[in-house]
Amino acid sequence: MSLPGQIALRSRLRAAFVPVASVSVSPSRDVRLSQAIILGALIGFQALDSLTTHLGLALEHVELNHLMAPVIVTRGELVAYALKGTALAVLLAILMLMHRRKPRVWQAYLVAGWLSAAAVVANVVQLML
Repeated sequence: MSLPGQIALRSRLRAAFVPVASVSVSPSRDVRLSQAIILGALIGFQALDSLTTHLGLALEHVELNHLMAPVIVTRGELVAYALKGTALAVLLAILMLMHRRKPRVWQAYLVAGWLSAAAVVANVVQLML
């Protein structure tokens, strides 16, 4: 025997998981705008990170990224930027291939954008000291 509250909860859960034919498949304008902002911020912060890294290395500061420091020391700054650009291009290609099937991939790119922003802030602080 079901209580009225259980019946209401069951119908709400069923309605939440059953697809509705009237819902549009394409993302809304707000979703596309937020995706464009995330993508633009990620690319912009990566470019700012490269610029602040270049300025820091020109002023003989230490590279803060422990993955790129050995590359810069052994292969040079241009190779490190080429490696970084290639990694960014691969990440963007993965995004373009997966964003329709797995919309949550945008959250990973949002985190990557925030990490890039943190790297720029760390570089700017190092430049100011």
